Amino acid sequence: MKKKILLVCAILLVAVTAVVAAACGNSTPTQSVLFNSASEVWGKDDGKETLTYDVLRGETQIGTFTMTGECVIGSTVTIGGESVENASGTYFTTSLSVSEVIDGKVVSTTMETQSLLDTGFKVQRSYRKTATVIGGETEVTEIIGRYTDDNYNYSYKVDGEEVKTGDVSHSAFASAAYADNDFIYQVARLLAGTSGLSVNVPYYNYDENGDLSTVTMENVSAAVTATNAEIKGMRGDFADRTGRVWLGTQLSVSLTRDFPGSGASFSCHVVTSYTENEQNVTLPYALPGIIKEGDITYALTSETRA
Repeated sequence: MKKKILLVCAILLVAVTAVVAAACGNSTPTQSVLFNSASEVWGKDDGKETLTYDVLRGETQIGTFTMTGECVIGSTVTIGGESVENASGTYFTTSLSVSEVIDGKVVSTTMETQSLLDTGFKVQRSYRKTATVIGGETEVTEIIGRYTDDNYNYSYKVDGEEVKTGDVSHSAFASAAYADNDFIYQVARLLAGTSGLSVNVPYYNYDENGDLSTVTMENVSAAVTATNAEIKGMRGDFADRTGRVWLGTQLSVSLTRDFPGSGASFSCHVVTSYTENEQNVTLPYALPGIIKEGDITYALTSETRA
């Protein structure tokens, strides 16, 4: 069963967005560029943002994806089922639900993540839970992460049993921004407004049986491939329509080494404006409109603030 779980890893690895951007505190020198971009998205008066996506393999919809981001001040948030009281900083969540037939069997996967950053937008805690059902057999994995000034400490559980723990130093990257890859799509969104910036993330390496083998710190770099480009293929509220053209920045995101089949490299089309009736309208917030990992596409359907 574990080996078959690898078939859906491409839609699970970087499901979603940023541990680097607490917009309601003071910036740190290493992440000030990201802070400046994040302040325009998740400020204390911007409310909680919810983005929803259709998930497609090729032209076939196989599920849905949601991610949220908000500035919290003295709030109670949830990290892996645990309530964290008096939290201040930035709080991100994602949820993914997909189902498709692979090798004649229905494979259904759900994933949820939560991440909390402090007011210096340094990630403090992260959590990822993935449940995969193949032919009626279920496996649940969890990754619980805690960050200190120097290390990323992690615990990996399978069906509730802790099977691996460890830590990875990120002190070597003190002169660069670091993030958590549970929110890499939000990172990409921020990088779209910068030039030549890269971030470092913990990366989970799995063996051929689907077991976690090692955790390494890797560099993620982004390159702008087009600006003010037309963006097509979004859905719902952002679907293609006569007379309106969506515009934005196209970004290519990759790691410093190859991870075959991991889904680590992807492209992100960030929507910034649209033209209609000979008028150009700038969106209040730049939005990740189309995200592509191999033959998997996340197509934006709605954006709300509350």
